[in-house]
Amino acid sequence: MRKGEETEPKDLTRRKILEVARKIFALHGFEGASVDSIVKASGISKGALYWHFPGKLELYREIMGEETRLILRHFEISTETDGDFDPVEFLIEKGGTLIDEFSEDTERRLLWVDLTLIAQRGDPQSKHLAGEMIDRVLDAVLPELDRSFRGKTAGGPSLDPRERLTCLTHAFSGLVMNLGLRLKADEARRFWETLVRVLLEEGC
Repeated sequence: MRKGEETEPKDLTRRKILEVARKIFALHGFEGASVDSIVKASGISKGALYWHFPGKLELYREIMGEETRLILRHFEISTETDGDFDPVEFLIEKGGTLIDEFSEDTERRLLWVDLTLIAQRGDPQSKHLAGEMIDRVLDAVLPELDRSFRGKTAGGPSLDPRERLTCLTHAFSGLVMNLGLRLKADEARRFWETLVRVLLEEGC
């Protein structure tokens, strides 16, 4: 049997575990989900799950790691901008499309809401994961944003570029948290654009 044929079933099992666990974590949260419920819904043995993942925490971290990588790719700045990069329009567009994605994918939205709740309850690994995601997005966008503000410092006390971006990430999280409650996607996009323009164009 070829090597690829030997590994394919294991890869398919791993993917099935991740897909089922994603739904269960979204529906019940990390603390409400159990290995037994994931095993039962996956139709696999507990031993098979533990062969791929040492435990529930590692499985959760893998799922949230995938979510983080999706967001990082979403905010990736093309190397073909050739000096034409506009950080304001970039953040408005990317943030707006991400709001639409979160609005349409309830599971994805619930995963991030749950991560925030776990971190708020004091779980250090969840705090680290949430903070790492924010820092990596900031580090990807900040150099171009910093160049756009060079020589444009407003008079009086002012937020530096990183503080502005940090403020926007917290505002974005608040918008996502309220999607599907009293906030519609089109309203969230409009609020996001206003926040970006106020923080990045008006020089607060």
